[in-house]
This record gives sequence, C-alpha cells and structure tokens, in this order.
Amino acid sequence: MGVMKVSTIGSSLPVANELYRVTELFFSKSVEMVNKYDVRELPNVLSEDLFIVLPTRVKQVCQYVPAEKVLGVELIPEIQLYVDVAKIPQGKSVGIFNNNLAQGNMIVSYLQSYGLNLDYTVIPFDELSPEEVKDRLQKSEIIIGMNGFVGPEEVLFKKYRQALNTESQIISFNRTIKPQGIMDIMERITLFNYHELAKEAQETSSILNSRMQEVMAVSETVTDSMQLTRDTVKITTQMINKQIQQVETTIQISNEMGKAASQIDQTIQLIKRIANQTNLLGFNASIEAARAGETGRGFTVVAQEIKRLADESRQSVEQIRSLIYNMQDVSSKIVPLMELMTEEFKGLDSSVLEITDRTNTEADLMKEIKFALQEIGETSQKLFEEYNHLCSHRV
Repeated sequence: MGVMKVSTIGSSLPVANELYRVTELFFSKSVEMVNKYDVRELPNVLSEDLFIVLPTRVKQVCQYVPAEKVLGVELIPEIQLYVDVAKIPQGKSVGIFNNNLAQGNMIVSYLQSYGLNLDYTVIPFDELSPEEVKDRLQKSEIIIGMNGFVGPEEVLFKKYRQALNTESQIISFNRTIKPQGIMDIMERITLFNYHELAKEAQETSSILNSRMQEVMAVSETVTDSMQLTRDTVKITTQMINKQIQQVETTIQISNEMGKAASQIDQTIQLIKRIANQTNLLGFNASIEAARAGETGRGFTVVAQEIKRLADESRQSVEQIRSLIYNMQDVSSKIVPLMELMTEEFKGLDSSVLEITDRTNTEADLMKEIKFALQEIGETSQKLFEEYNHLCSHRV
C-alpha cells in the first residue's frame, strides 16, 4: 500500500520549515515528508497527496493546489514562551516580530488568553517598509519571535541588526500543532490509507476476476474437450462391439467351414473307394477282354478308358483332399486367433468404458470447479462494490 506524501507551504520559507518540523515530529512514521515551499515560489507541478498550511493561507494556496489536498493547521507557541513572557515586568514595550500582521496578532491573542497583558506591538516585517520595521524595533525593549525569524542566522539579525538596541532582550520560541490540528491530520492520513486499501482491493479484485475469467475459459475448453472425448469413446466402443460381432461371426463361419470340410472329406473317401473299385473293375475287364481276343477288343478300349478315368478321379480326389486338409489346418489356426482377438476386444471395450466413466467424473468435477469460480467472481465483485460504496460514503 502507498504511503501518503506530505509537504508544507508557508507565507515564507521559515514558516514552511516550522510546519514541516512539527508535522514530521508527530507523523514521521505515518507519512513521507517531501518538501517545504514558500507560497510565493511554488513549482508548476505539485504531486504530493497533502499540503499542510496555516489557516490564514488556505485560500491563497488553493489557487495553486486542489482544495481537497490542502489542510489548514493552526500552530500555537510551546509552553516555554508563556513562562518566559510571564517574567517580563509590566511597563516594558514588547515587539512581536513576525512576517505578517495576522499571525502576529494570533501570537498576541495566545499570550493574552493566559492573562499575559503587556504593551505589545506587532512588527510584520514583510508588510512594512524597512524604515517602519527599524523604527518599531528601536522602540521595543523586548522582541518576541519564533526561531525561524529571530534566530542568530535569521532575518532579524541578517537585515535589522543595526536597528536593535544593545539592551534589547530577544525571546525566541517554537510552535507546535494544536490538538485539533493533530486530529485533522490523523483523519486525512486515515482517509488516505482507506482509499489506498480500497484501490488495492479494487485492483486485486480486477486481477482476480480477470484470472478467473481465464480459468473459466480454460474450464470451458476442457469441458468441450471432454465432451469430444466422450463422443469419440462412444463411437470407438460401437466400432469395437461391431468388430467383436464380426469376429464372432467369422469364428462361427470357420467352425462351420471345418464341419463342411469334414463332410466333404467323408464324401471324397467314398468317391475314392468307388474310383478304386472302378479301377479294379476296369483291370478285370481288360483281362477278360484279352481272353476274348478279337471279340473283346472293343471292350478292351472301354475298359482302358474306365481305368484312365478312375485314375484321374483318384488323382483329383487326392488334390481335393490335400486342399481340404490345408483348409482345415488354416481353419484350426484361425479359430484360436479369432477367439483371442475377441477376448482382447472385450478387454479393450472394458477399458474404454472405464475411460468413459472417468471422463464423465472429470466433466462433473469441471462443472463444479466452474460453478465455484463463478461464486468466487461474484463474491469478489460484491467486495469491490462494497469498497466503492464505503469510499463514496466516507468522502
């Protein structure tokens, strides 16, 4: 949180220095003291948060500084001045050496409020000609002024040393802030800190809202991604189930093909036996035809043809049997592989279902997170509005 920057402005630099000194004395740990200015020599740019002046200079300073940044604080003499003045005998002429009449009269009123009624003459050296100042100094047996005016290195000795009587007594004093002025400064510091806290809360709330919007956007993206994942998993599950059905159908067909191959093999065995019998009959017919001579020559041709056909049938049967054997061998290998694939597909289907369940759970969690973030955002916004409300009422 920022620290309040404070400067002082006086009708002259010694007054500004005095205001600076007492303000720093009371509030050095609460504010940052920056500078002290003569109201006649103010810079064009003043960026401090608060300017402390004497009440008689508030209107003049507000011509250069926003009124809300100006605080009039009355200074009163420290108690030692009253003790010193109380020792002055009646009848002595007392000069109040000050830069302006208004503040000089204030000092007189302070002294008189304690019953210290003497022959006072105010010497406002910035508002009189040098000759008038010298004349009043020469007539004063006792000269009273704050340290910034009557100190050894200050204006009284720098400009008017020659006008001082050798017997003149000089009483210097410091001023301090009235209790009401202390309370006024404390109120300004409190108000400043309050606004700084509200501003930080606003900035924090704004950053928090921004971050939450980002998180919510990411949450939306993740939720959409999860929905896409669920859809993809669903499609994948359907494809896997379809593949399982196709594999199971293939297994069934393979089993049926194996049974059909067995039946064909039985039929081929029968054909083979018939071919062997036909071959044997052809052989016997050839023998009988040879015995018949010329009469059985035509029968011999037929018998040879039958034998040839029987041989070819036997050879074809052997080829078919070899092919069926290969088919049975392949079928016997396909079925276990298909069964294994079916089990793997079922396992994969189970994993996909598990992923789907987890995705659904994560999606539900993301919805809960999004809802919680929305609640935090609403709370943060309410906090920000409350700070603004409090600040507007405080001012």
